[in-house]
Amino acid sequence: MEVHLIDSDLSEKHKVWIEELFLNPIGDDIDITSVSEPDMATDTILYIESYEKLQNKKNLGSFFLLFDSKNENFSAQRELIENVGKTNMNCLGVFDLSISNSYYVPFIFSYIMSKSIVSTQKSMLKKLNTVMQSVLGQLQRVKGLHQKMVPVRNENIRGVIINSRFCAGTSSGGEFFEFFKSNQKLWIFSINATSYITVGTFLSLVDEFRVAQGLNIQTIKDTLNAHIKDFEGLGDLSIFIMSIDLTDFNAEVVNIGGHELLNKTKVLVSKNDKAFPDKGLEYKTSQLKLEKGERVILLSPGFFKNSRDKLGDESYYQFIKKNWVESSELIQEVTYQIKKKYNDLDFLPYDQTVLTIEVDKNVISKV
Repeated sequence: MEVHLIDSDLSEKHKVWIEELFLNPIGDDIDITSVSEPDMATDTILYIESYEKLQNKKNLGSFFLLFDSKNENFSAQRELIENVGKTNMNCLGVFDLSISNSYYVPFIFSYIMSKSIVSTQKSMLKKLNTVMQSVLGQLQRVKGLHQKMVPVRNENIRGVIINSRFCAGTSSGGEFFEFFKSNQKLWIFSINATSYITVGTFLSLVDEFRVAQGLNIQTIKDTLNAHIKDFEGLGDLSIFIMSIDLTDFNAEVVNIGGHELLNKTKVLVSKNDKAFPDKGLEYKTSQLKLEKGERVILLSPGFFKNSRDKLGDESYYQFIKKNWVESSELIQEVTYQIKKKYNDLDFLPYDQTVLTIEVDKNVISKV
């Protein structure tokens, strides 16, 4: 288990105090790493002065706060020290460096044991995922029911028309997409994963996004960073997130992995070799402007796995460009070309989603 230490404001004596406290309960199973900036995905130990210097405390995940009651600045810091545990839910504990660390050993032991339990639960989830893969046949029957019930969705949300077609596949994991309106924005989420547990975990985040106040792209990026460890060891996840402002139809897109967004003339957002939950991942945001009457098409990672980048005898892009018809017809034609490749199979090899997004040409927009 790793814990980060921001040590820029700590003396060598204080560093020894911390190491003895955290290492004594269970020995070498915990790794304390010195860092200059907090990482939301890892618990952090920091001194009160480092805490005060943080420009954006939203970047700080769970943390232990240290202070020295014998320090000359203690009086000025006292109110903050006394209130931080009450006002910041991420605070794991507040420790006084001027007293023996032995007072805090029982607390740290409980903390480490709880972390160990979480790690064990994650290991059990991995085993559960293996069991789920072994009952794939039963899950495919559920997919078949899903396919019959909602093969096509068509909705008009404040002048943005969404058509979609989902096709079930036989591979493990799968694809799911969702869209909803929050304040003055339309949010579209599409995911592809090799693990059913990963899909379920991400969809629980989407449920949180649905009810969040003032939802924006940065909030979603911060949430993904904070939950990296929840997804580690469960396979890769491709994520497509699109936010469309319903007043002027400016859009922001975050694409991690194998989705691709294109219109009749060009690829707007390309698929890439990224995957969540890579720790060093940079969430690059694309900015788009959707015009009245304009339509774009979103192709999922499953589409590319099934098509191998070809529809009929042509590249997928050339085929779509030549057959750029009404949204529902375009989706059905693309799906038909894929199914022709696997005519003898009840299901495709992989789940796939084809989705069009179109702005009504008569919609009233902000000038």
